[in-house]
Amino acid sequence: MRRMLPLLALLLVVALPMGIAQASFSYYDPSPNGVTLLVATPVFSLQALPDSGSSVACTLQFQGQQIAMPLDPQQQGCVYQWPTPLAPGSYTATITVTSPDTNPLVENLQFSVAQGAAQSLPQENLQSIEAQRVLDYVRQYASLSPAGFDASLQAAAQGHAQYFVDNPTLYPLSVSMHSEPDALAQGFIGSSPLDRDEAFSAVAGGNEVMVTGDPSGPYSLQGLFDTTFHRFGLLDPTLTAVGAGLFQSPRSDLTAQSAYVLDMDTGFDQATSLSWALPFNGEANVPIAFEGEDPDPLAGIAPAAQTGALPESGYPVSLTFDPGQVQSVAVSQATLSQGQTEVPTYLVDSETYQDQNATYPGETMGTSVALFPQQPLQYDTTYTASMSGTITPVSGSAQPFQQSWSFTTCAAPEITGVYEDGGTLFVEGQNLSQSYVSTYWFASGDPTLGNPSYQGGHLITAPVNGPLTKVEVTDGSTGKVVGDYAVNLAPFTDTGTASSSQYFVDADQAAGLVQGYPDGTFRPDAAVTGDQAIAMLYRAMGSPSTAGDPALPGLPAWARSAVAWAYAQSIVLPGDGFSATSPATRAQLATWLWRAFGLSPASGTSPFKDAAAIPAPFQGYVDAAAQDGVVLGYPDGTFRPNATVQRGAFAIWAWRLHAALIPPQQLF
Repeated sequence: MRRMLPLLALLLVVALPMGIAQASFSYYDPSPNGVTLLVATPVFSLQALPDSGSSVACTLQFQGQQIAMPLDPQQQGCVYQWPTPLAPGSYTATITVTSPDTNPLVENLQFSVAQGAAQSLPQENLQSIEAQRVLDYVRQYASLSPAGFDASLQAAAQGHAQYFVDNPTLYPLSVSMHSEPDALAQGFIGSSPLDRDEAFSAVAGGNEVMVTGDPSGPYSLQGLFDTTFHRFGLLDPTLTAVGAGLFQSPRSDLTAQSAYVLDMDTGFDQATSLSWALPFNGEANVPIAFEGEDPDPLAGIAPAAQTGALPESGYPVSLTFDPGQVQSVAVSQATLSQGQTEVPTYLVDSETYQDQNATYPGETMGTSVALFPQQPLQYDTTYTASMSGTITPVSGSAQPFQQSWSFTTCAAPEITGVYEDGGTLFVEGQNLSQSYVSTYWFASGDPTLGNPSYQGGHLITAPVNGPLTKVEVTDGSTGKVVGDYAVNLAPFTDTGTASSSQYFVDADQAAGLVQGYPDGTFRPDAAVTGDQAIAMLYRAMGSPSTAGDPALPGLPAWARSAVAWAYAQSIVLPGDGFSATSPATRAQLATWLWRAFGLSPASGTSPFKDAAAIPAPFQGYVDAAAQDGVVLGYPDGTFRPNATVQRGAFAIWAWRLHAALIPPQQLF
């Protein structure tokens, strides 16, 4: 019997340099200064917040040039990236800040560029795109500003994820996962998050959240919102930009170690609301349980949990006041109710919380209040939270507050099918996304099972060694057996254990992206046609309703809705050369895939030797898909845009993108 291991998620907040007041504006120390850069195109910056009715202007003096540094509203400061790579060595620069009613402020910078530094910062990857989508989806309910993208943070996040996976022996339980404890170890960037951000010339940075085990970007973020200290960081009103990195050890099995890191810039407070709650008012699909986090917000408040017992409590309900407007909160009443019945809870606030974590000292509740139900909540049930007391504003006298809101928990997990194919066990069903707050058990006695993971709507366990005939699934949140299920054969008769696309075809089928032929085959080696490709993408988007019929010659009835949607959404354009029943080309498929997920084309030099052969309308999409590792070229450096694509190969393309970019409304 194997239990799904919970995600291990930690938070470390490193304070930025103290803000300095200068009559008509406040600012943070400029950068880069006193650091050795791991990128040869530094980002010069100075975060400045003008007082009301004032303005500031920044000028950079570097390499014999005087350059105006434009004000970046997203990052709340003057920012300028040097356009050409610098040679390794030491450099000096000067940033001058002027304001109509103050004397000029002059900041002298000293920094160096390391041997082997990257020539440029990376383009935005899929993890960073999804991080912004998920963050912005939740932050909008708190009236908080959206998160921008920072390539420096992405480079630091990706580098630290790789360092952690490459050096597992450096991380016993007593060592913070946010540190890089050995400067001589492979891939060392910097000891702390702030060190790593500065090494890649981040504007601010220093705030980091991290998930290890077998994470994915979307579900890692969902799991981080499910924990209290982490949600406080993700809902920080001063958050301005993010960058994300995901790294998995180069092993083929699903038990490979991996790490997901989200790095964040913060600046000056910019909240437009006084408080915000999570779950947000009206949120559906709320998990029922809390598996805990480190540092543990229930330490010293709830009775010590039995060793290995999960969950630790019911799902936490929190209310946060903007620390830029409120300096303290005193709670007089806090309840969670289901109808007329009050739910027993633990109250965690700045007065009751006791930090007992020696590895991560200093965590506080600040201006947040949380209620932890003493037991898991009920599935598919509406709850109402109510809190009242007094708040003390940053300026002014104490005043009362009262706030109530409601949310609904997710439906109970339901298994719809179990099958094993080529050493991988697939468990399909409804509401299995709650595996991050529910623990599932697999049992049959004889086989050896690898660690289970959750991916894209179903549970996957690999490898499976030995005869497997039955699986028992137990909901770890309630302790109830969901059911015993016979293990069936794979859904397709011809994917075969030797097929390189077998796992992806099965995964796509479980997620509802692909369908086979009436005779039970998938035919992975057949060329994918235009209508088949668009149908896969249509299903990946949830088969949205659409009007119209393109009435194209040869278009089968089963593909009409999908193709009509593709034309209506400009996924397929009139000049793309779409043909329903003819094999689609590699350039067409990469383009339609990228457009379907709302992604932008890349700019700059193409990485392919035969770039001139790629039709101009498809060029940027092909390059973007290649840069993110979704669509690969050939070993000789070519892309071969006019070649066809096998059905199995396109299943791989679709799965890579579908697993990375999940609509936030499916998570919350």
